[in-house]
Amino acid sequence: MIRELIVLDNPNPYARRIEYYDNDVLIGYLDYSHIYDRIEIDNFFVNEDKRGKGIGKKLLSYLVVIAINNHVVNMTLEVRISNEIARNLYKSFGFREVALRKFYYGDEDGILMEKQVM
Repeated sequence: MIRELIVLDNPNPYARRIEYYDNDVLIGYLDYSHIYDRIEIDNFFVNEDKRGKGIGKKLLSYLVVIAINNHVVNMTLEVRISNEIARNLYKSFGFREVALRKFYYGDEDGILMEKQVM
């Protein structure tokens, strides 16, 4: 089951969360900021023992529907350069790599990815 939440205890007034549950156990989540006509993916996590089962695709698909329903122009995120699995997932949803952010994660570069929605 997927639940969408407004994150009340976050200092970011645009913060939202989508959670994925299996038998009332939180398996994964996707934190994002919905800022006017764009969405920034802030954090995306699926429990390690549940990866490869399509949960990440379900969470991302749900977010794309939210974006379309809210007339979002584009979505952005940063991902570690070494995280090929995540980069491939994002590419399968139409995200493209637009910039390299040197040492974005301290010890590792990040890649800025963007998806045009509208």
